[in-house]
Amino acid sequence: MIYRIEAFDQKTELLVFEAQLPGGCDDQIAAVMGWTTEQQGWEGYDLTSDQIAALEKLLGRTVFDPTYLFQLSCNVN
Repeated sequence: MIYRIEAFDQKTELLVFEAQLPGGCDDQIAAVMGWTTEQQGWEGYDLTSDQIAALEKLLGRTVFDPTYLFQLSCNVN
């Protein structure tokens, strides 16, 4: 599964940027998101600031900016 943090402009809702999380982090991502079942590969989830902070640790860099809306997308390889 490929997971991406996606940032959207709050006014236009257009995608501004995305950051792909490293492979092999499925269990850590599931814990951050509170998932109890495996993802199918088409989902998208709104992120809270706490979830973004936890995912940034996996990503290895800061992406949060209060001017954007954030989602986590799940995609099949």
